[in-house]
Amino acid sequence: MASRTANQFVTVLLGMAVVAPWLLLVISITSGKLLWLTVLDLIGTHVGLLVMLRGYRDGNRALKRRGAGTHAMTLSLCLVVLAILQ
Repeated sequence: MASRTANQFVTVLLGMAVVAPWLLLVISITSGKLLWLTVLDLIGTHVGLLVMLRGYRDGNRALKRRGAGTHAMTLSLCLVVLAILQ
């Protein structure tokens, strides 16, 4: 039961990880500001997700960490820069 709950939690987190950059892109398009930054964020976060998924497929723990770190760092840097520039 605990393993199933943990897997559901991971699935929810991965879903939010995919939706967050797209939501930022939609907000950026509707406001007309800093579109270039959110596009770079979208590319960076999806590269991180692809590296993380490759790590899951290969069973490579280092790739999982690097992918998750890349995704989190790209998203947080984008949010900080957005806060500074607005």
